[in-house]
Amino acid sequence: MRYMKVLFLLVSVFAAGNTFAQTVQEPYEVGVWHGFRNAAVSFTFDDGCSNQFAVAIPLFNEFGFRLTLFTLTRTDWAGLPDWTVLNNAAAQGHEVAAHSLSHTTFAGMSEADQMKELSECQNDINSHIPGNQCITFAYPYCALGNKSLVADYYLAARICSGVIEPKTPRDFMAISSIVCGTEGSVKTADHFLSRAGSAIRTNGWCIYLLHGIDNDGGWSPVTSEVLRETCQLFHEQQNDFWVDTFGNVSRYIKERDDVSVAELSADDSTIVVQITDTLSDTLFNHALTFRRPLPAGWIAAVAAQNDSPVVSQIKAINFIPHIQFDAVPDGGDVVISRRSEVRVYEQTFPIPVKPVLTQNFPNPFNPGTTISFELSQSGRVSLTVFDLLGREIKALVDQDLAAGVHSVVFRPENIAGGMYLYRLQGEGFLLQRKMLFLP
Repeated sequence: MRYMKVLFLLVSVFAAGNTFAQTVQEPYEVGVWHGFRNAAVSFTFDDGCSNQFAVAIPLFNEFGFRLTLFTLTRTDWAGLPDWTVLNNAAAQGHEVAAHSLSHTTFAGMSEADQMKELSECQNDINSHIPGNQCITFAYPYCALGNKSLVADYYLAARICSGVIEPKTPRDFMAISSIVCGTEGSVKTADHFLSRAGSAIRTNGWCIYLLHGIDNDGGWSPVTSEVLRETCQLFHEQQNDFWVDTFGNVSRYIKERDDVSVAELSADDSTIVVQITDTLSDTLFNHALTFRRPLPAGWIAAVAAQNDSPVVSQIKAINFIPHIQFDAVPDGGDVVISRRSEVRVYEQTFPIPVKPVLTQNFPNPFNPGTTISFELSQSGRVSLTVFDLLGREIKALVDQDLAAGVHSVVFRPENIAGGMYLYRLQGEGFLLQRKMLFLP
């Protein structure tokens, strides 16, 4: 505990003084949010209402989203915590965070009692969930306590003032959230999306505060139908919104604002990049997203950190191909390797609801181009190039692939310039697009 208190005290000093050490060497960029999305969104649930486990967690798992469970640890006010259920939630990537021992307001509470609530709640969670880091806190009744005490134990703390946070919160010990459900301003899926949409304009962070679902007895309930429709809307706009836990977004912000990026070497086949920060590697271990333009003549590339592949993809930014990749600061050097052969690169992204075939890039192209597609379920698929008369030019993929995002580099040989078709086919679907090869 002494180690954790010192660690969080140091973190709070950096946050309070807005002392950041970010130095990003050109032409690299670091994403304001993961995946260079336009806004961050966190769904936080309080008090352990039963349908948070029976409804919300399976639903969020279905869409590839992660939520935060602010947990009471020593009260039967909402039922004593079921540690088996909470362990299962943590194992699936959801955050188990602190909501005090007893749900007593911190307003007017003595410092000694506040310290007991803060420290022992954190100890309860960490001792019952092996490997868990309880790093965030939600004030009961949204009533602020002694923020300096909270900062001794937690990375970030949530209130409910109803505003969108900027990309770097002004006060990590009083981060705003928006009350949802029958007693709040957000009642429908359109309300959820509208409030998050306002975060896009400022590259901000939208945090929702939820309790009950359907008829589980929780305060200010939302319906499971509204929650499902909300997840569907955010999934459809996942290029705009990064949906993740309150703790992960807090980590990302502090790492992003502190990161340093330096290119150590570059030649015609590989680029070596050093990514570091000044923060504790024990606590700050969330991957950031980076990108840089591909060197002239490169049509594709992959990235690895510490000799292990990382999520990477080719993106068109202002018509210029970039490699975009995830990496953990202080996780080892990143090596970007040139690729030109036809090959399938599997990416780890939220699983789509239905198959998607995206437009190749670059297009028009010469000498090669990248074709990406998304699979909603694993199975046998084929990706084939045809001419406009329907004659097969090249089979790029004909194999079993996992659900998720995949990319293929197509480098044509001995074909004339002109328009071609590429067709993705699997069980129950067939998708097709056109591309233009310049001789």
